[in-house]
Amino acid sequence: MGIEKLAPPLAAAYERYMTEGRRRAPLRRPAGIMGLVSVEQRAKPVRVVVSIECDPDVRPEWGDEAQVNEGGRRIRTAIVPLDAVERLAEQPGVRRVVPAAQLRPCIDLAQGKVGVPAFRNRTGRTGRDVLVGVVDTGIDPTHPVFDGRLVRIWDQTLLGGSGVPEGPYGAEFTGAALGGGSLSRDTNGHGTHVAGTAAGTEGVAPDARIVAVKTDFQDAHIIDGIQYVFRLAGELNLPAVVNLSLGGHFDPHDGTDVMSLAIEEESGPGRIVCCAAGNEGDDDIHARMKVPDGGLRSVPCHAGRIDDTPDLFWLNGWYPGADRLDVAVVSPSGESTPFRPVTTTGSPVRTFELDDGTVQIVTPGPDPANGDHNFFVAVEPTAPASVLALSAWRLVLRGASVTGESCTADVWILGRAEAMPQPQFSGPSVHDAFKVGSPGAATSAITVAASTTRTEWRDIDGVTREATWLAPNDIASFSSEGPRRDEASKPDLTAPGAMIVSALSRDAVDLRRAFMIDNRHVAFQGTSMACPFIAGLTALLLQDDPGADPAKVLAALTAVAAIPGRDAGAFDPKWGHGLVDANRL
Repeated sequence: MGIEKLAPPLAAAYERYMTEGRRRAPLRRPAGIMGLVSVEQRAKPVRVVVSIECDPDVRPEWGDEAQVNEGGRRIRTAIVPLDAVERLAEQPGVRRVVPAAQLRPCIDLAQGKVGVPAFRNRTGRTGRDVLVGVVDTGIDPTHPVFDGRLVRIWDQTLLGGSGVPEGPYGAEFTGAALGGGSLSRDTNGHGTHVAGTAAGTEGVAPDARIVAVKTDFQDAHIIDGIQYVFRLAGELNLPAVVNLSLGGHFDPHDGTDVMSLAIEEESGPGRIVCCAAGNEGDDDIHARMKVPDGGLRSVPCHAGRIDDTPDLFWLNGWYPGADRLDVAVVSPSGESTPFRPVTTTGSPVRTFELDDGTVQIVTPGPDPANGDHNFFVAVEPTAPASVLALSAWRLVLRGASVTGESCTADVWILGRAEAMPQPQFSGPSVHDAFKVGSPGAATSAITVAASTTRTEWRDIDGVTREATWLAPNDIASFSSEGPRRDEASKPDLTAPGAMIVSALSRDAVDLRRAFMIDNRHVAFQGTSMACPFIAGLTALLLQDDPGADPAKVLAALTAVAAIPGRDAGAFDPKWGHGLVDANRL
């Protein structure tokens, strides 16, 4: 059987789809979190976008069912019919098959605060002959800050295009097609803002060349985007830095997930990836429980809401492979699933129909990448909101075989992006750490936290606005805390990321005028805004040293970083190694 090679969320979706006679209805809500395609198009088979971890020395026989993309040796991306994923996993050389996770998008005053103008004036560096890749919501090719330096756009979201070698989907634009008539639009504005900070004429590396990948934010497609940028850089014989102002928490938070491994495979001399740390610093998305042998520990879980209705949520749990925990879920009305033990033979998926909703629990053997146990729980509430409001769902762990004094289990709660509020934990097990997920957890990535350099601005209507929720010249409270689950240091650095003024896409919709500075500029906040500062600085370093690898670039940046009030070289889970002072480079 190949089901043991399927990542728990994919195993759960596959098992439910097959046991319910290939019914599509149960897949509709999970489709918003994982890479399920054609769920609503009955004339087409249900397909899933996946990443495949392969033995690089064995080339599997993919057959006609899986459409496997070029690019990568150890990590390949593909789209495959959902009912064929087990057959795909059975191919020789396939180690695991992971569904695409839906990640989220996470210059004036700020540049001066971290010494960028002084550094450029002293060194004359502008990012010339360096390629900056931005994998994001797209770019406004007509904005004057990018004039003449936009090399290519790959819009992964457009239908009917022939794609690129890294993936036969979307459409590529180059030459005259990059002008005002381009079909690719940045209607969100996030990508244009990020690109403007990194490499606009008002940004950190104003002479760098730019490649934009408009992504659908499925992590498998983001991997394709990284490979695309680095291939173009090789063809142009230029060093490159890729900016990933995005992230999620579907991973083990230790750098062994498929996206982090893809970054390791693609990174190297003149090939750098910069990632946002994440914006969950104020959110109760992580719980840590120390479970003794034979003992019980639990944590309340609160569903997110869409249209005031409790929505689907997932629990992503990890603990050491030497221990074994049993997993159960209790509904708001007090009904419980049975405890599910670790299952190493046969399917590890079990589905339970409770009065308050459907619960799936997946408890496979140790993960092949890190040797730890990963349990997965999907909860789909069905009871009326008035009933579910009485109490929370509850995750219960029981120590079945614990080698030490206790087993430490880390769990993250996930929901659909449109849920408001988002799902969250409560109670004493809430743990304000380990909130830097993939791709920021990648070892070779330079991972960036956000500080505040601006709390006041004047909007397009001349009204003075103030970000009263931010403390000036301090770490932003929303910036996600590290370290990684394996205690490795993340984030790496801090850069300005609160109320950053940068390029405004002409096609952006639903922007509040309070954050618009004029028709060409807008103020945003997030580690998404801090990351392109470091990507731009990386471009300046690569201009002088095009063969620098990630370790060399990170060493140069950490050498000029400091945490306010702390000794040089100190690490803090919020600040990383501190705020970069580019003037000291």
